[in-house]
Amino acid sequence: MFNQSDLLPSLRDLMAASGLDAASLTVALPRDANEKPQLKDRHTIVLIDNKDRRCEWRVSSLRELFRGDKTPPSLEKYPPEYESVFYFIERHVLMVDSATGGRVRDLEMEEIYRTVRRRPDGRSLGLVHDFVWQVAATLLALKPLSQLEHEEVFGRLARSCSTFAIGATSRNYFTQVRGHLGS
Repeated sequence: MFNQSDLLPSLRDLMAASGLDAASLTVALPRDANEKPQLKDRHTIVLIDNKDRRCEWRVSSLRELFRGDKTPPSLEKYPPEYESVFYFIERHVLMVDSATGGRVRDLEMEEIYRTVRRRPDGRSLGLVHDFVWQVAATLLALKPLSQLEHEEVFGRLARSCSTFAIGATSRNYFTQVRGHLGS
């Protein structure tokens, strides 16, 4: 999905030391003693692979992870070169939605995406936002994306939420993503 040569050096070194496989890398969502999802610090990201190997990666800022100055194409549709980016984000969003009992609403997700886009290192909006922040950080370490690309990707995701939202309690975005990803 992502090229080994594109990995951010700090993550590549950590993964090599931990034996993690980049091709199956997932951002873990730790749970408390009652099995409820819990992130104590969004800056400490727990990464796992499909062989249950894990490591903790410390990130101080999303902004420091932007690489290059590439201007993205219009993302009104998902261009093939960005499919892996959207897949990585949306499979994790389905994971946090499932872990929280399917309580995340379209409008909440839209606000989270817009916040990660406009204020990448802004204050926490809660568990789901912090997890999406961790996913964004991991994505930026796996694939070089400029600030403009990051903004366009998260802007496109926010527009998707807005398109499918039909009220304060709608969850149509999640239904669409599940259908698209086949889960």
